[in-house]
Amino acid sequence: MIKKIIIPFILLCITFVIFSCASNKVESQKEKTETQIVSPQIQQQEQKSEKKEIVKQPEEPVNVKFAKQLREFLDKGDIKAAINHFNNLPEELKDDLELKFILGALYYSDCQYEKAIEIAYDILEIEPDNIDALELVTLSKHAMGDKAAFNENANKILAVDPYNPTVNIQKAEEYVLAKKYKMAKDSYRKALKGNPENEDAMFGYAQMCFYTDDLKTAQTYLEKILNKNPNNASALAYMGKIAYDEENYLRASKFFKQAIDNDSSNYDYWLDYGKALRYQGKFEEAEKAWTYATQLDPSYFLAYAYLAGSFDDLGQFDKALENYHKVIETNPKYYYAYESAAVLEYHAKNYEEAIRMFAKAYEYNAQWSYALMISACYLKLGNTNGSKNVLQTQLKKMDRATVEYELVRFFLDNYSKNAETTLKQKIDKETNSNKKGKMLFYMGLYCEIKKASELSKEYYARVTSMQAPMFFEYRLAEWGIQE
Repeated sequence: MIKKIIIPFILLCITFVIFSCASNKVESQKEKTETQIVSPQIQQQEQKSEKKEIVKQPEEPVNVKFAKQLREFLDKGDIKAAINHFNNLPEELKDDLELKFILGALYYSDCQYEKAIEIAYDILEIEPDNIDALELVTLSKHAMGDKAAFNENANKILAVDPYNPTVNIQKAEEYVLAKKYKMAKDSYRKALKGNPENEDAMFGYAQMCFYTDDLKTAQTYLEKILNKNPNNASALAYMGKIAYDEENYLRASKFFKQAIDNDSSNYDYWLDYGKALRYQGKFEEAEKAWTYATQLDPSYFLAYAYLAGSFDDLGQFDKALENYHKVIETNPKYYYAYESAAVLEYHAKNYEEAIRMFAKAYEYNAQWSYALMISACYLKLGNTNGSKNVLQTQLKKMDRATVEYELVRFFLDNYSKNAETTLKQKIDKETNSNKKGKMLFYMGLYCEIKKASELSKEYYARVTSMQAPMFFEYRLAEWGIQE
């Protein structure tokens, strides 16, 4: 059994122990009743004797009594107490393989993997082909990070039971971690062949169908899960993802809300719920969803990134900056946050902070455009030496035959009308629209720094006339026209 269903499986085993012994007890009572029917005289005598003395009820069999006490601990979720209960195991039950397996499964649930393996090997010495014990070894080895041992034991099981749900699900999860979604999908399919009603296999298969863009099949299996268990939060969340992909944001938000109602502590559900709300124009509700996610896990960056982007789009730049800084704090390698923060700092004319942010972005992605922005900030601060040092360092890293090199050189050299005309002609010939837009912006920025505001706005207007811009300078050009 995979770890999250180990306890229910143990409870099932305990129930089986109790039921088996109870059945034996019923058979014994049945025999007694039959004897009474064929012997009415004896029955009359017993009835007379009952008036004189109370008949003592027979005690429960020791294994039933032990199993019932064990179940009480598990019903309370107290695994350690359940394990300690085995210290009271009656001598006559110490070789009971079923109870041995229950103890091993309890050790596994309590992350005491070596003890779980020890118990499993005890069982395998008596029953070498005991699949449950082999599964326990396999899963424990996997949990301990021993991939070689896991694969060895998994292959042993699959050799005799190729559609074993437990092992196929575990192998599928390994494939998912390696982003081998088609192989994971195949393993989940085998698990379903072994047990078509296994919810973990159904969900895993649906998830892989979603990852491989087979949304129709994914939805079919998710609906199967929800028909059995309408409160399955994972299935509800993926139904939401399918609706989101189909741009049905209202339907998506309803599914995400249902998932949250069944598991309000799941960070991802709140993220997805916020996204679906945002695309319905419900910005305040989206903000609340993402803010709640940050409270669930203040150390993870993604909710802060969504908040920052939303506030940025709404023009609430102070709040956006606050959240970009939280992204940087929680994920320093996410250089897009440095870029976004730098752009807002530049817009607010906080040039020193903009330099710091662009410099950090440059550490992770040494773009020539970051170097030009740092240079421009230094020039706006009147620090020509700072600008010169940045540009000279950047030129050493560039190909002299490129237009980008000439643009950086243009910022460094004294202004020349001929140089501007030649550079402008080369930029106009550029076929890559993003690259062309970026270079036109820097021509405008240079003119702005040189106080040629009308010419700078002409360049900025050419940038803003472009469709679907994919570069950060586009926003700066928009703001440059408005100034």
